[in-house]
Amino acid sequence: MSGHENGFACSAGAEDFTATAHRSAGGGRTVTVRGTCRCRTPGFALELALASPPFVPVPEELHLQLTEVPPNGMVAQVITPTDVEGEFAIGDEVERVLIRNRNITVLVKEG
Repeated sequence: MSGHENGFACSAGAEDFTATAHRSAGGGRTVTVRGTCRCRTPGFALELALASPPFVPVPEELHLQLTEVPPNGMVAQVITPTDVEGEFAIGDEVERVLIRNRNITVLVKEG
């Protein structure tokens, strides 16, 4: 199964993601990143994971990767909205999330 012209089977932009920070009772801070991608078939599983640290640290950014797990077997070729969500521990200095392999930047909002 080949991907789109950029090598991915699912597409999305910054407008398709949100990043909401929360503070726990213990004082720690987490961010929940949610998005919806348009996949070219149903059955894709999407995952957000921490990306390798950048060569030059950027304390204001949380770097993530968005991965696609294709469906098994034959599926209809129908553009399908597919949700993805991840929760990550962050420091107080984090202001934005960068999904590096998609070049998507999302500002962190307090929730």
